[in-house]
Amino acid sequence: MKFKLIIIYSIRDYNKNKEKDGHFPHDGVVINALINANNGTNCVAVGFEN
Repeated sequence: MKFKLIIIYSIRDYNKNKEKDGHFPHDGVVINALINANNGTNCVAVGFEN
C-alpha cells in the first residue's frame, strides 16, 4: 500500500477518534503501534491514501 500521508496519534486520541490535521484516525489504516513502557509514550501510526 502507498500512503500519501502518515500521522502519529496517541492511543487516547485514536480511541476518541480525535481529528488531527483535518484527518480522523478511524478513516485511515493502522500501520504500526508504538508502545514504550519507560516513558509512557503509546502511539499509533495511521496511513491515509487520500
